[in-house]
Amino acid sequence: MDRRQYLRHFMIILTGNGAAQAVNLLSYPLLARLYTPQAFGGFATFVAASAIPATIACGRFDLAVPIAPKWGRYGVLWLCAFIATGVGILSAIGASIYWYFTNGKLGALLPFLLGLTVALTGICAALSMFLMRHDRYRTQSISVVTRTGGAVAIQVAFGLFAATSLSLILGFVFGLLAQTLLLTADTWRHLSPRRPRAREMRAMFFRFRRQVTMDIPSALLSGFYLNILTLFLGVISDQRTVGFYAIGNRLAAVPLQLVNDALSQTFFQKAAQAREAKGHFWDEMKFGFLTSAALSIAVLVGIVLFARPFIVIYMGARWAPAAKMLIILAPMLAAMSVAQSVATAVFVLRKTHWRLIHTTGLFALHLIIFGIARSLRLSVYEYLAIASLTFVVAWIGYAVVLLVASRRRFAGLSNIAVEVEKASLSSSKPLA
Repeated sequence: MDRRQYLRHFMIILTGNGAAQAVNLLSYPLLARLYTPQAFGGFATFVAASAIPATIACGRFDLAVPIAPKWGRYGVLWLCAFIATGVGILSAIGASIYWYFTNGKLGALLPFLLGLTVALTGICAALSMFLMRHDRYRTQSISVVTRTGGAVAIQVAFGLFAATSLSLILGFVFGLLAQTLLLTADTWRHLSPRRPRAREMRAMFFRFRRQVTMDIPSALLSGFYLNILTLFLGVISDQRTVGFYAIGNRLAAVPLQLVNDALSQTFFQKAAQAREAKGHFWDEMKFGFLTSAALSIAVLVGIVLFARPFIVIYMGARWAPAAKMLIILAPMLAAMSVAQSVATAVFVLRKTHWRLIHTTGLFALHLIIFGIARSLRLSVYEYLAIASLTFVVAWIGYAVVLLVASRRRFAGLSNIAVEVEKASLSSSKPLA
């Protein structure tokens, strides 16, 4: 394992994510004073609603990009683009039907933005995987900064004249569009993907359809799991509470998502290459897990110690409830970050059904905790505390399972190598 290259690629992605989140942090004092908690609540609901179909925007074929054979890499990329466009159109139609019966005054704009968000998210995911497969980590890093900077610029500009949820949403979509254009331009300039060929796309579809068929329900459940707290808090309380949660969650995600995204993207690429080269990826697994754990623990301690004074001083006293929510959820977010940094190991291990089992369990736990909170009339903070403690155990347990499986594969290959060597030595001994 080339640790220097691993760390270099990790640092490139981390630098881009860090710069993007620095832009976010610098914008919070201004956005928090331009927009109300209710506006952020509406924005958070839109993001949660779009994130669920966005998890399967490419039909999960984006995860096949790093492991596709060289001759089929263009076919997978085009397959992802066409599927993402179709899923985006279907999402817009579904949102139109929903908003027609519930909030028709927004017209066609909001469903269109939701469909566009889903399509762009999928296309960005496929292009990012494709570029990193060809070691263009720097472009991926720059694109994240471009997306965040573009989003913040539009949100601030619109907030000066119309500080509504729609202004926040428009900024978010504009940032995604800017990222897509940058990734597309770099792909065409440096990698020159040939025109789509039906035969290649069909071959890649049949090659990976079993993997994605198993992973699609996992991804959907994962999308619900990651965003369902936003929806459930709207049921238990109101949009103002959702706004506090959204800000707290974004502040927690600033440092933790840096670690998770950078390590997860780097780990998947390196693990796939290692498995093909030497049959196992234990060195990459161990290194990625320990690095993520160390960084997540450091961030967790910082959140617990400094979240409240930071939010009150930086964003204003009216956002103090966000600090309390952030501190309660910080252990869960740290555990989730560690597990997700190596979660793509299931694709390298060819154990996609493990992800389905895990996400089904997480979703079921969410429903149970929500039912308990409703029946016992728990406060928002009590509800979040129970959820945080429960999911710390669930995520750490999942990470341990992946570590054990990776270690067993390494040990199994080592034993085979020993037996082969013994057999070779025995056959080479001279006859008595």
